Amino acid sequence: MRFILFIFCLIIAQRATGSTGYDITVTIKNAPSDTLYFGYYYADKQFLRDTAIKKDGVYRFNKDHELEPGIYLLVMPPKNDFIQVFINKNEQNLQISVDAKETVKSFKVKGSKDNELFYDYLNFLEEARPKAQGLSTQLKETKDSAIQKNLQLQLSGINESVKNKQNNIVAKFPQSISAMLIKSTFETDIPEFSGKKEDIELQRYMYYKAHYFDQLDLGDSRMLRSPLLNERINYYLDKLTLQDPDSINVAMDYLLKKMQPAEESFKYYLIQFLNKYAASKIVGQDGVYVHLVDEYYSKGFAPWIDQEQLEKLEKNAASLRPILIGKTAPEIKVLKYPDQSPLSLHSIKSPYTILFIWDPECSHCKASLPIIVKFYEKYKTKGVEILAVCSQFGDKVPSCWKYLEEQKINPGWINAADPFHTSRYKILYDVKSTPQIFVLDKNKKIISKGIGAEQLSEVMDEILLHQP
Repeated sequence: MRFILFIFCLIIAQRATGSTGYDITVTIKNAPSDTLYFGYYYADKQFLRDTAIKKDGVYRFNKDHELEPGIYLLVMPPKNDFIQVFINKNEQNLQISVDAKETVKSFKVKGSKDNELFYDYLNFLEEARPKAQGLSTQLKETKDSAIQKNLQLQLSGINESVKNKQNNIVAKFPQSISAMLIKSTFETDIPEFSGKKEDIELQRYMYYKAHYFDQLDLGDSRMLRSPLLNERINYYLDKLTLQDPDSINVAMDYLLKKMQPAEESFKYYLIQFLNKYAASKIVGQDGVYVHLVDEYYSKGFAPWIDQEQLEKLEKNAASLRPILIGKTAPEIKVLKYPDQSPLSLHSIKSPYTILFIWDPECSHCKASLPIIVKFYEKYKTKGVEILAVCSQFGDKVPSCWKYLEEQKINPGWINAADPFHTSRYKILYDVKSTPQIFVLDKNKKIISKGIGAEQLSEVMDEILLHQP
């Protein structure tokens, strides 16, 4: 195993009144270096916590504050091989001895029952594994049914002994990190369902998702400092959850509620979720960002954030809220080109309306226009209308029509502009750059947005395929 050294820019150290701190001494036979690092897991990364130089044959890590419970790492340069060490609240004075050439077999510890328990379990597995592998090899090689039956019985016996060892640790030491790690390997036991094949598959999926975290306590603060949590959470959100905003919001609320007893985990993942969905390029996931701001940040569940930052988040959410997928598109009134007659978005009678906001000085807009022209030629007979709003103001508006004339772009859609921005459409539609495309249904509800011109045909085909 290899450990990547990170510089941890924010070490969260809980200083307890009257705490004696931690004191860990390590003796390593065949140590590859006189330097030893002390690191730990933190979600999906590993961070460096302390460094010790060997003195009188011993490495020592000690500070006057306690370590946050979790799984830590003794990292041996130059290859950065590491040894896992469990730290619990009442086990922070440890004396460890180990041989770098066979870390599991040689590991000895005083001051930590949890580490004794775990390394005893690892040694048990080290003995069982080659026996099981040997039996499996023999099973593949023989064709004698009687021998196969005997080998299978022996193999089942080994598997059963491993299960018994695991269950014994979990039952006798339920609060240990050893039990936490072992339980994380337990598979979800899905019951038998009856009915049609597709119904059974759905029931199995729903049951599996509902029980996915049965063996992991998300409210256990030690989870954050372990390799167990992050991958599970990402899989639950990205693979087991439908990727629409409503489903993601329900899944996130479930996770965050489970995490609330572990304040640091709750804080870490609330920030992670906000950053993830703020940066998401997937259509509609800005709805997840708005949900997080509305339900957590604005309601005081993020006391660490200062007022200025909070106001920025709320302002951003407020600009996105009216144009989320499923919302009725904000009404805008523009002047239709070339006669400059007044026109409102909602007055356009069409099964589908594409709102296309562009600028003749924008290179992406220039590249998009020919694609939009071809799109319109294909879909105008399928109930699609386009309102192309040029985003120039004042005396620059004529440059819009000049550009179209020069490029011989006259597909017959509705060209318009708002010379004095009286409709405030750039604010209403959060137009920070161009081009911007919104796909609306007959009731002017937003079906899709934030897509490029090259994606428009694919999106429209999907919409038409699923229309009532």
